[in-house]
Amino acid sequence: MIKSANLAAGAVILVGLFGAQPGLSQDKTVDDGVFTAAQVASGQTVYNSQCKPCHNMRFYRDTLRSWSNQPLLYLWENIMGTMPADNPGSLMFEEYTDVIAYILSENGFPAGEATLDPDNGMDAIKIIAP
Repeated sequence: MIKSANLAAGAVILVGLFGAQPGLSQDKTVDDGVFTAAQVASGQTVYNSQCKPCHNMRFYRDTLRSWSNQPLLYLWENIMGTMPADNPGSLMFEEYTDVIAYILSENGFPAGEATLDPDNGMDAIKIIAP
């Protein structure tokens, strides 16, 4: 009986140290203010010239739904590798990032203080359906 009590106490200590701690190593979602208002404004300019001729915002709402629970970085890489259709990869990394921020904003996700950056944590930001 004493061994069982010791094991249970040890498990409680381990959970306290390594698990069930809110905010520690939990992934963010696109609903957590992961881009700035400045990125949205910049992304709108790029979107209007490069994306809007072929894709309306309804297209991106459906796209976000199909990418739900995937890292935002995966969507960024996909768009960068395939768009614009006549010259994939021709935009600057920052332009692709800003377009993602604009798309997220237009689909109801909030801007925040953090700058969206594919080299800094975008792989830990999960897409959720709008």
